[in-house]
Amino acid sequence: MKHKILNEHTLVFLFCMAVILGPAIATLFAFDLTHYPDCRTYLGLADFNFNQSPVRRYRVIIPFAASVINYIAGGIAGKFAPSYFVGNYSLPFSFFIINTMLTAYFGVLIYQYCKAFGIDKVSSLVGTLVMLTCRYTAPIAALPLVDSLFCVVIALSLLGIKRKNTSMLLWAIFLGPFAKEAFIFIAPLIFFFSHIPKKKLLLFFLLSGILVFTCRYLYDLHTLHPATGGLRADLYHLYRIKSSVRKLFTISTILKLLLTIGFWLLAPILAAFSQKSWLTGMLRQLDKYLIWFMVSVVLQMLLSGSMERMFYLAMPLICVIVGFSIEQLKKTLALESIQNEQCH
Repeated sequence: MKHKILNEHTLVFLFCMAVILGPAIATLFAFDLTHYPDCRTYLGLADFNFNQSPVRRYRVIIPFAASVINYIAGGIAGKFAPSYFVGNYSLPFSFFIINTMLTAYFGVLIYQYCKAFGIDKVSSLVGTLVMLTCRYTAPIAALPLVDSLFCVVIALSLLGIKRKNTSMLLWAIFLGPFAKEAFIFIAPLIFFFSHIPKKKLLLFFLLSGILVFTCRYLYDLHTLHPATGGLRADLYHLYRIKSSVRKLFTISTILKLLLTIGFWLLAPILAAFSQKSWLTGMLRQLDKYLIWFMVSVVLQMLLSGSMERMFYLAMPLICVIVGFSIEQLKKTLALESIQNEQCH
């Protein structure tokens, strides 16, 4: 049984890699990374240049991992650089290796999350395609960014809650704060809706917090940065909320959010038309904690300079809804086929 599950998830991982790789490598080749502050920050961290943005300079896991890969195989990767690529190629390509694998693993977790709701394998795989074909997936997988790790943390949190998987939740608790500071919005989901006893969770979060703030303190001490600089920079994002609320309800923003889903939006619309009771039935199957998950996503959208990019964090739920939609459409088509055969 274990061997069968391993094979299934390995095949899904390879499928995700196959879908991601082409658009991701094209994205890496096309972008001039020097124009993007986030990319410059993480490339700088990978070069151990810690004089970076106080918001982003603590997210060192992926940059340090990219640095290791670059040290081992950077010389080989550099030989495959396209002639038109701007700047050093081997280090961005090291980020590309890590981020494509993490993004593919994000796809595997979404596939498992769809199946955890009882959605069949084919519909779960089609649901996963929503994330794989999203316009933000290629940049996240291709560029020197750290979003892929945070997406994995979110998927581990949701799947860990759904499956009552302690190890997944522990990975999320201890990795999350290092992936992105926005994990503070995901942590309450784990605390209030997971199966782990509250006393144990308090201990785990306390240990995670001590570890994170100790690392940040030692980091600032070593790099000669003010110890409260990062916290002040994070709190500064609160000033964006008022303007972001106004921006959220503009036609331009709404269209951008819908384009994040793309034509996959037709799946739930068609499913709702195929059976009037489908929508209410589907909503009943969704867990209540997903309401609070979407609240956390909206909060991150309001604090971000790119709301549609933060909306991407809702992909696990969006993929589940599309998975349910595909399952319903398959049933509708099968019923119509039987009725046509009976008529003939």
